[in-house]
Formats: sequence, structure tokens, C-alpha cells
Amino acid sequence: MDPATIYRYEKYNFRMFTPLMALITLIFLIYAEYIGATITFLVGALLVFSYQGVLIDAVKKRYLKYDRFLSLKIGRWEPLSTPSYVTIVRINLSSRRTAPSPIVVPQDKQGAKAFKVNLVVEGDERYISICRGSLENMVEEALRLGKHLGIRVLDFTTSKKKWIL
Repeated sequence: MDPATIYRYEKYNFRMFTPLMALITLIFLIYAEYIGATITFLVGALLVFSYQGVLIDAVKKRYLKYDRFLSLKIGRWEPLSTPSYVTIVRINLSSRRTAPSPIVVPQDKQGAKAFKVNLVVEGDERYISICRGSLENMVEEALRLGKHLGIRVLDFTTSKKKWIL
């Protein structure tokens, strides 16, 4: 696998299991259950180093969305349909969400904005979600992906849609 032909994006992912494992470890230590404390401590330590990422191999036309713990990657390669373009979209987050969200609920109780990079493909899946974050980081990442794959980049974050690459 030639690293120059593979697009890579990876980001640290905080998991709520880590503080939970610390609490369980503490409970085991209070009751002098050292084997249980050791096991939960090791699982919690493993979860501290948690990353999510995506690899896109344009030559072999495949992609991998994975979770990585230390050097262990969990995920599988999927076939990549012909990419059309990369798009940056705005996501409105509402304080009325019932599903858990990795982004903090907005202080104004009205809503907040996050941005997401999608790779639009010509297949049944329509698009592949690449990453999400602040506008500046997502524009930079979309341009990097567009240059890597040799396709255009569409800024879909405002009412004035425009091609930026």
C-alpha cells in the first residue's frame, strides 16, 4: 500500500466509557477486588486512545471507515463508487435533540452550527460522510480531499452555493 495514493483523515474521539471505567475501577478498589480493578483499568486505558478515521484508496477504488484503539483498527474495506465531487454542508444542531450528540448543546437554546464534509459518489449510497467540525477545518479538509482525488469541491454552507475548487 503506497501511502501517497491513500487519503487519510483521523480525529481523536472522546468516549464516555472512559470515565465510566474509572468509576468502576474505583468501586472495585474500594471493595479490594484487585483483579476486577485491573481489568476495568486496562479497558479504560485502551479507550482513552480512541480515534475515528477514514482511508480512501483511489487506485484500488475502496474506502475504510474505522475506529482505532492504540494500533488496533476496527472496520472493513468497502468498494468506492466513482466520486463526483466533495461538498461541505452545514448542520444545524438544535437543543431539542433527543439523540446523543458529540457536540455540546448550544447555550442560546436555539441552535448551533457544525459543518460536515461529504464525498458524493455515483452509486446507491449517494455520499460518504468523511468528517465534521468547524468551518475552517472542514474547508481545508475538503480542499485536500478534492486535490487528492482530482475532483471539484462545492461549498454548500450558505444560500449562495459555489465551487471553490
